[in-house]
Amino acid sequence: MAKRDNGWRFVIPAVVVLAAVVAFPFGFSLYISFTESTAYSIYNGRFLLFDNYLGLFKDIKFWDSLRVSSLYVALAVGIEMVGGFFLALLVDSLPKFKKLFMILFILPMMVAPLVYGIIFKLMYNSIYGFIPVFFRDVFDIEITPLNKPFAALFSMVVVDAFQWTSFVFLVFFSALQALPREPLEASLIDGAGYWKSVWYVTLPLLRPVTAVILIFRIMDSFKVFDQIFVITGGGPGASTTTMSLYTYFLMFTRYNFGKAAALTIIILITVTLITRFAFNALYKEVSYQ
Repeated sequence: MAKRDNGWRFVIPAVVVLAAVVAFPFGFSLYISFTESTAYSIYNGRFLLFDNYLGLFKDIKFWDSLRVSSLYVALAVGIEMVGGFFLALLVDSLPKFKKLFMILFILPMMVAPLVYGIIFKLMYNSIYGFIPVFFRDVFDIEITPLNKPFAALFSMVVVDAFQWTSFVFLVFFSALQALPREPLEASLIDGAGYWKSVWYVTLPLLRPVTAVILIFRIMDSFKVFDQIFVITGGGPGASTTTMSLYTYFLMFTRYNFGKAAALTIIILITVTLITRFAFNALYKEVSYQ
């Protein structure tokens, strides 16, 4: 019994830190989501029960932000998952220089999203930006990435994919290195082609890893803020206003802290349900031994 008591003493600092940085902010956000809290009455706002949540469900801008976030996540995560997996297959097939590629693909993740926002804002500029100028001079095509709704949203997806495809690559590549080679070699000997072996052998073996990557990328993509805020500010119109950005507008332009807190809770519930569904659908260990 004495040993168990001593063990708890070592856990207490971690519990205190978690309570300070996670439990208290979450509890406070949950509390003010049920009140009429503003910048002038954060702690003594009138209790509204579910009015903030009902107000959001009646708000057309909330549904627009949900649509934008869903489309953004679907495009960004889809591109990153497919691109990262094929890059991992490509590097895994190389006879040498694998470690060099691993180091190179770590670099994009080391840059802050805000910095990417500044860089790509310059690159997307329709007058002197590298991308419009390149298409204009080489292909004689006039493009304005940030002036049209879907083009602006897809341009944000490109920024996200540029930074985080490397993360997907690194995890898939590490998983491929750890996979047993016997099942793949056996399928090739039996006459299955390379891509058939990848589809029926490699991918099923990678299902647990795929589920974990998918959960991380869905969670991270849903809370994207920095680069969109810097590059478009949510425009043109509201075509790139994600749920995180709309939360910012509610809190710091309308000063409606209660409704902004309610939106954060909705985001949390939405991401939890989606990631739970993805985990249940994909996480299944496969063994060919």
